[in-house]
Parts: sequence; C-alpha cells; structure tokens
Amino acid sequence: MEPYIPASAPLSAEELTAYIGPKAGRYMRQFERFRRTGATRFEFTWNNPAAFLGLWWYLYRKMYGWALVDFVLGVLLGWTLFVPILWGVARAVTADYLYFLQADRRIREARPLPSAVDAPAANSLRLARLADEGGVNAWVPWVAIAGTVLFLAVVLLAFGWIWNAIPALHELLPAPPGRWT
Repeated sequence: MEPYIPASAPLSAEELTAYIGPKAGRYMRQFERFRRTGATRFEFTWNNPAAFLGLWWYLYRKMYGWALVDFVLGVLLGWTLFVPILWGVARAVTADYLYFLQADRRIREARPLPSAVDAPAANSLRLARLADEGGVNAWVPWVAIAGTVLFLAVVLLAFGWIWNAIPALHELLPAPPGRWT
C-alpha cells in the first residue's frame, strides 16, 4: 500500500509531468523557480505563446477562467493601442505562475485520501486523471487557425464590398480645376 501523501507535500515530478503534458520539461524548470525558497513565490518569467496568443494559450492549457478574463479585457480595452501591448506583457510575465498555481491546486485535489486502499492502482488512476484534467486541448490550434482564416475572409469580403461601393475618384470630381484641362 502506497503511503498517504499529505496535501502539503511538494509536487512530484511524476505528478507535474502527468498534469502538464507536452512541454513538461520547460514548465518544470519554471515551476522550480516558484518553489525555490520552499514556499510558493512569484518570480518573473517570460512566456512567448501567452504574450502573443493570449486567449488561445489559456484555452490550450485549460485555464478557462483566465481565458474569460482575457476575452473581456480584449473586448473592453482592445480598441486602444497601448493597453493590448501592456496586457500582452502582463500575460507573458505572469502566465507561467498562473499555470503553476492551477497545476498545484489540481494536483493537490487529486491526491489520495489517508484511507486509500489498493494504492498502486489508485496511483496510476490518479496520474491518468491528472493527465486528463491537465495537459492541453488539442482542438484549440485548429479552431484558432479556422477562426483566423474566417476572420481574414470576412475582412477581405468587407474590404471588397466597400471598395466597390465607393465610386471612383474621377466620378466624384467634376473636372480638373484651372488650366490643366
């Protein structure tokens, strides 16, 4: 029988690898920075996908609450030039830490109770549950690509419609002024 793992015990590499899925090595290096002193503490990191993809990165990593926050801020403040740049920098700096906090919470929730029986089987089931709860959404890149193509098609269609709706400049001006006739 596997011994009970207290909720306060540090996260194991096996648990983190099961939860993170792809790119586990990269995230484990970042997560070690947050736990370096023995307590969970924010450290500056940089995450390019979070900076440039924003909402899509949050959805890919199953961080639905932060995806909603990103969407709302994008709708409310996206019309300005300066705010999206600041929000992209804030996402890039904090994304790894937010992902760490989510992984930490979900892994601790999945840990066995003190009275767990048949612990080796429970451990493999727990790791499978972590892999299912964590990991990535494989559909997100495909939806992001399809959405981008659809958006570009609509923009091009709208541009073509506007281009054809505006009469030619020579039709708007009566005749050239002065001596250039």
